[in-house]
Amino acid sequence: MESIHIKTVDPISQDLLRSAARRGIDLNWERYEKQQPQDGFLRTGLSCPYGCLQGPCRIDPFGRGASKGLCGLERDGMAAALLLRLCVNGALEAVNMSGKAGGSAVPAWPSALAKPAAATLKKLGGGDLSSAEIFAGVAALARPAEGAPALVRRALRLGLLTLGLAGVRPSRAAKKPVPFSVGYGVLAGKAATIGVCGQVAPDLVDGLLTAAKASKTAVRVVSLGSWIGGKALLPMACTSAEAELVTASGAIDAVVWGPVAGAAVPALCAQLGIPAFVAAEADAKAVVTAAVKAKAKGEKCLQDDPAVVGAGEVISAETLAAELKADKKAHLAVIGGVDTLQSPLGWLPTELPPALAAAKCKVASWGDAALWMAKRGFAGGNPGVQARVLDGARGALDAIDAAVSAGGLSRLRGIAFTGLGGSRDLASALGAAALGARVCVAVPLPLWGSSGTRDALAAAVKSCGGSFTHFDHPATADEVRAWFIKR
Repeated sequence: MESIHIKTVDPISQDLLRSAARRGIDLNWERYEKQQPQDGFLRTGLSCPYGCLQGPCRIDPFGRGASKGLCGLERDGMAAALLLRLCVNGALEAVNMSGKAGGSAVPAWPSALAKPAAATLKKLGGGDLSSAEIFAGVAALARPAEGAPALVRRALRLGLLTLGLAGVRPSRAAKKPVPFSVGYGVLAGKAATIGVCGQVAPDLVDGLLTAAKASKTAVRVVSLGSWIGGKALLPMACTSAEAELVTASGAIDAVVWGPVAGAAVPALCAQLGIPAFVAAEADAKAVVTAAVKAKAKGEKCLQDDPAVVGAGEVISAETLAAELKADKKAHLAVIGGVDTLQSPLGWLPTELPPALAAAKCKVASWGDAALWMAKRGFAGGNPGVQARVLDGARGALDAIDAAVSAGGLSRLRGIAFTGLGGSRDLASALGAAALGARVCVAVPLPLWGSSGTRDALAAAVKSCGGSFTHFDHPATADEVRAWFIKR
């Protein structure tokens, strides 16, 4: 626990970490530390992603060992192919989220972005853009046949597809802003508490709320780091990386977990004896009954503090565009993304907004970054900083749409991803850069083993009018702030 200050900036989270350590409970931070040092070949992009199964082949980043794979593939092609592989996965995730997994999926561009998207696509090779692009990318990864520039162009096309598919489903705030609350204060009181994490079907959430309301014992349903709900969002106890911490706090009496929740939370529930239910098989009444029975058991390590609740509202691109039009001198600075254990949780999302507000920027956010801003008061109630929150499924797309609708991409100072939750986030970041935005990713990407691939990526993005900045280390708040300020 001597390194607790570099795990999270939240004092309450730090107390809960100490409590978990005293009880011998290992959480995601302990697993992260035990993984160090992580695979250097994968981290630099020098582990072959092709599927020949004669390897795996790796290239020595220091030039003292292998310089080519068995087939003769060199470092630039290897790193570029890995980037393409990640973007293929990201586009597949986007198709699945769009609800078009059973058929052809095509981007749904907001009206302001239709022409810029068409111009970008022409620069990246032309033709139509649909989910068929994914199969073309997979075919290119069957055997090494294209050089790094061609593979990078394919990755950017998939990035553009991924970004455009975010527009297939309308924003949850399309008709009016959607309020939300976040913080440990939503767990205050004596009600039995059901935690929900991952992608859980709306019908089950509605059933849980109905069953909780009908219970003779007070029962509440909260989210463990997921933005769950439609016209109304479940109160969020924490960000995604804090889900295990809250589960171990004694404040959660039952858990329902769906896809993308990962294996850690249900495993922790089994260790602590907390009833856990797979969302696809859960019965709402049974979950409520289990939570009520479990309420009387266990020690609650989280102290009641109703004041520790942040609030905000999710707005649409149209609302943000109107605000930009009303303030013609302001530029939009966007900070979004998920938590990453590579940096102290909450560090970038809470350090950057005041500096950007001082530089006359309007701040917008989505995902875990938005939750941290809300917990600090930046998403509502803080007169110095007023961060606007966008729909997490379409954050980058809505930010670009708002800027273009308000006068052009010159109104957008940049989009910084504080963390990447998976391949879809990476592909979306590349798609935003290809569409002409300034984009920064604050976590290392597997490209630093190949200067040729990095140069090819920079050149391809520049030809589209955008820029893409990434680091060979977890970026500091000062580095990201400097990137925003520099034009």
